[in-house]
Amino acid sequence: MASGGTIGIFPEGGSHDRTDLLPLKVGVALIAYSELEKDGINVPIVPVGLNYFRAHRFRGKATVEFGSPTYIDPATLADYKRGGADKRRVCNDLLERIENSMKSVIVSVPDYETMQLIHAARRLYRSDTKNVTAEQRQDMGRRFAEGYKRLLIQTSGNPPQEWVDLQKRILEYQKGEES
Repeated sequence: MASGGTIGIFPEGGSHDRTDLLPLKVGVALIAYSELEKDGINVPIVPVGLNYFRAHRFRGKATVEFGSPTYIDPATLADYKRGGADKRRVCNDLLERIENSMKSVIVSVPDYETMQLIHAARRLYRSDTKNVTAEQRQDMGRRFAEGYKRLLIQTSGNPPQEWVDLQKRILEYQKGEES
C-alpha cells in the first residue's frame, strides 16, 4: 500500500448464501493501524455492499454499492501502540465504524425485481440526482426497501391493488430506461 496499491478484504467472511452481515474480524483494523504506524498512511476503508439474486444459478445477478470511506482517527494511534486493552478498544471502535459503513451499503430485498423497483422509485422520487451523494442515494434505497418490507408485513404479503398497479408502472418505466 505504501507504493500506491490497494487490497480487498472481506472481513465479515460471508458469502452469497447469507444476506445478513456476519461479525467483522479484526484483521482489517490491524492492517489499517499498522499502515498508519509503519508508513504514515491513513488507509481509506471503503465499504462495498453486495446483493446477490439467484446466486446458486448460472448467471445469477448481483448489485454492488460503494459507500464513503472510513478512516482511522490519528489521535488513536498512541492507544494502538500501547497495546493490550487500549489496542483492543481502538480496534473494536474502528470495527464498529466499519460495520456501520458496511450496513449503509447493504440493501436487503427478496429478489432482483424488487431491487430494480427500488432503484427506479428512487430515481423517480429524486429527479435531481446530480446533487445527490452516494450516501444519500444509498440511504434512500434502504428507506424504500424498509418501507416495502413494512407494506408486505402489514398486508400479509398481499398489497392493495393500487400498490400493485404502481409497482407495475415503475417496473415498466425501469425497462424503458434500460432500452
